[in-house]
Amino acid sequence: MRWTTRSRRWCGRRTRKGEPRVPDGSEEQRRFLLSLRGKRAAAFRSEVVPYFRYVLQSGFGLAASAILFAAVIGYANLLRDMPPNLPAGIIGAAALALAAVWSPMRTYLMPADPVFLLPMEMTVLHSYIRPAFMNAVRTGVFRPLAVYCIFVPLYVRAPATESEASGRSLALLGLIFAAVGAWNAYGAWRERQTIGQGARMLLRAARYAATLASVWALLNGAPLPAAGLTAGLLLLLGLVWRMTRQQKLPWERLIREEAAARRRWYRFLSWFVDVPSQDSRPAKRRWAAWIPERMAWNRGRAWPYLYGKTFIRGETFGAWARWHAAAFLVILAADHGAVSWVAFALAAFVGGVQLTELAGFKLALSAESLPLERDERRFAAAKTARAAGTAGTVLLWLAAAVPQGAYRETTGIALLAAGILWSVWVIPRRLAKPREDEDD
Repeated sequence: MRWTTRSRRWCGRRTRKGEPRVPDGSEEQRRFLLSLRGKRAAAFRSEVVPYFRYVLQSGFGLAASAILFAAVIGYANLLRDMPPNLPAGIIGAAALALAAVWSPMRTYLMPADPVFLLPMEMTVLHSYIRPAFMNAVRTGVFRPLAVYCIFVPLYVRAPATESEASGRSLALLGLIFAAVGAWNAYGAWRERQTIGQGARMLLRAARYAATLASVWALLNGAPLPAAGLTAGLLLLLGLVWRMTRQQKLPWERLIREEAAARRRWYRFLSWFVDVPSQDSRPAKRRWAAWIPERMAWNRGRAWPYLYGKTFIRGETFGAWARWHAAAFLVILAADHGAVSWVAFALAAFVGGVQLTELAGFKLALSAESLPLERDERRFAAAKTARAAGTAGTVLLWLAAAVPQGAYRETTGIALLAAGILWSVWVIPRRLAKPREDEDD
């Protein structure tokens, strides 16, 4: 049977258990799809919102409020005592570009949707996907505009950008950045439609480069040439998008993105409370997957080997590695000892919290049938967290101590001891405790 033609046989099926039947009329289909998306969004919120009570009870809300309060005070002090060599143009370009290029889109699509909704694909595109796309455009406008409003006081007062800020309309510049954010949301949608992973990656890299070049020129260059460069780059990429092979509705791509978004939410919540595990896609990561293979091949190393392999090839390792890489760069870029130590302490703390996800790892079904002691699983997770946490803590401490020559100072030694204690004893001890939902 061809799924590209309209069929009463397929349109009369149920999309998911508990959801209404798909109607046949186009107006009824439109109302059905709008209702379906609203019900799925409400169902997802009802799944995750109850867990936020435990997140707030864990002290995360208090810590986030303290960090926000400290950031506001630090920013006010920076504006009051502006360093003469502060690269405000580079900082603003990086912040605005990051705010503009990030363009997520929640569709709440399910794996079975291509089967049951394919006969009404065009109606799905206009009545189900279009609202999600418009939400992405609105948030794409808001993000760079919010970052720009925060950055404007620094842009006006910094010696490096004071002359550039006085020679252009700040309100018009904000509107241009909002338009760049909307253009990125549209570009992200065209990339999702593009056929071929290689072409999609090239288009994304070109969009990132065009956005960064445009934002930097608008902040630091002459107004008219910068506006011309921005318009030229945006129009050129728009023409390239029209020349690539694309599909109307990229079902599989949107379903994968929706699954990844759900996993990110549950991964964040799992730091504070036990949540239902979400299936993840393993990554090869040959550059790190060889580490567990250096263990001795005996029965006592079976669980550590499985946990090490699962950790390195899973999403937890990706998030943990990205966090440490970003913290490493921030520590190296900091030109002040106190800032480096604060960044080190925060990075080590968050890195340890990330490793607590090892307690809820879902191993392959074949691993569950192995003749191994199940009690050893908790200790294997603790050993994996201890090894990863120690390596990350030492690496970040070296980045903070060696460039500043502070590896012999009392503060540096005390922070290293605290980080080692957190990574070697506190986090592994938490992982080694039996879980309430663990099988007897």
